[in-house]
Amino acid sequence: MTRFIRSKTFAWCAFLLVIVVLIATFSLRTAWWAFIDIFFIFMAAFVNVMAVTLKKINPVVGRMLDKWTLVFCVLWLLAFIGEWIAMSCC
Repeated sequence: MTRFIRSKTFAWCAFLLVIVVLIATFSLRTAWWAFIDIFFIFMAAFVNVMAVTLKKINPVVGRMLDKWTLVFCVLWLLAFIGEWIAMSCC
């Protein structure tokens, strides 16, 4: 399972899924701040693609980008919770 998650196929599929979600939910996001969660998940997917691509060329850079992927995933989770609270209150 871990080997599949760190594969290029999974990274590109996740990246394309984020783009599809962005396009599908674009009209539902009326405020500018409603795109913050999509931004963080897009950055996490993009950095993950770069990490798995560059890991064979430079393993140090790949590990550093893996850490940034985790950071962007945590920021996405916080932004998602924040947007959910903001949308349910208004």
